[in-house]
Amino acid sequence: MSDPKRSPATEVITASTGGALRRMRKVRITIVQSPTREDIDKSFTFARDELRIGSSPDGDVVVNDPSVSREHLAVRVGPHGWALWDLGSTNGTFIGELRVERVAVSDEVLVRVGKSALRVEPLAETVEQEISPRARFGRMLGSSAAMREVFAVLERIAATDLTVLVEGETGTGKELAAEGLHEASGRAGAFVAVNCGAIPRELIESELFGHVKGAFSGAVRERTGAFLSADKGTLFLDEVGELPLDMQAKLLRALERREVKPVGSDRALPLDCRIVAATNRVLAKEVTSGRFRQDLFYRLAVVVVRIPPLRTRLEDLRMLVDHIQDEMARRRTAAGLAPWARLDEASIAMLMRHDFPGNVRELRNVVERWAVLGSGQPLAAEATDAATQQGPTAAASDPGAVDGTLLTLPYHEAKDAWVERFDRTYVEEILKRSGGNVSKAARDAGVDRRHLQRLMARFGVRATSD
Repeated sequence: MSDPKRSPATEVITASTGGALRRMRKVRITIVQSPTREDIDKSFTFARDELRIGSSPDGDVVVNDPSVSREHLAVRVGPHGWALWDLGSTNGTFIGELRVERVAVSDEVLVRVGKSALRVEPLAETVEQEISPRARFGRMLGSSAAMREVFAVLERIAATDLTVLVEGETGTGKELAAEGLHEASGRAGAFVAVNCGAIPRELIESELFGHVKGAFSGAVRERTGAFLSADKGTLFLDEVGELPLDMQAKLLRALERREVKPVGSDRALPLDCRIVAATNRVLAKEVTSGRFRQDLFYRLAVVVVRIPPLRTRLEDLRMLVDHIQDEMARRRTAAGLAPWARLDEASIAMLMRHDFPGNVRELRNVVERWAVLGSGQPLAAEATDAATQQGPTAAASDPGAVDGTLLTLPYHEAKDAWVERFDRTYVEEILKRSGGNVSKAARDAGVDRRHLQRLMARFGVRATSD
């Protein structure tokens, strides 16, 4: 009889219904030594592809030890059990006297981080989740069990009106999940996306609920607002965790009453839109810290979908690279140009060793850059990327003109390419006009400073001052 503790950390099995299930073993992390006495013997049990350990309050296991790095250690499911990954910590990760950077474990092990010690204990207990037979949902791609588990949930809830909270790191494809839900929902209205972190605080209510003419200084005409624009459709609230507390209360009231009152109006208007919210934060922890309303969290988290980071599903990398290269080839062909050479096996092997903190968005940038400049280029984003190597276009000389080659592409590809080009050009121009001052550029652009900084990081644009 086999030892259940020796079974794989994760495996795909056949369900009694004939479908497929993903079975994952649980792992328990116990703090056995800590300079913070009340932390000793704290235990955490997970069934996840990855959990992060460190002193950051955003971590999965928080170690209150000043000698522990904010993101110190990761525990990831691997082909040989669990893998312990030191995340570039200052003081290192040790098993016994051996300092480790990456090691696979299948049995209980004691790990030292800083002045603390943790017991990592694989358990025999498992959880099982349905996985989809398909390797895509909308524009999301992935044949890994982790992604097919996500697809199974999205497929089951798409045709319902359930409110969905999509969690995941930047660049994992949260908006693609929301788009896919809308397209599969059969709802007749529009898909409307709002980035809550990019709207100046004083304009958030107007952006969401609309306003009547004369409601405030500058309101020279009536505005519909995102909620009513999404009537009979889907409203995607990206970065919902960035909303200030007073606006969270107004959002909750709109969701509970299914009606909105435009700024300056005495009349409430009925709502019929499906809400999909997204965040790169862990909202449950934001609730604990008092930065997010608990009642709004429960109203949004009717169904929670977590998009896994690319580093935990590298088996999808080849499919994603092929898809990106196919899109690039279509754009080149539409422009009457020969496609770029596809990445060779050595380049793919280099990508497989990268952690991709920017996830699929970062992968796309790397593939496009390497296609043009060669894989000898660094993986980290440079100030010049592949998009700038495509040669002059109508849009380059006239920002209001649409590059005719884009009009021959599938709608989503053309739109993404155009928006990407606009975003980069706008960021460069607004910073140029502000003399490189990020705070002034954000004010001039009417966006939150953090949002502008994220765009700058995405395109490798640097400021000369602040």
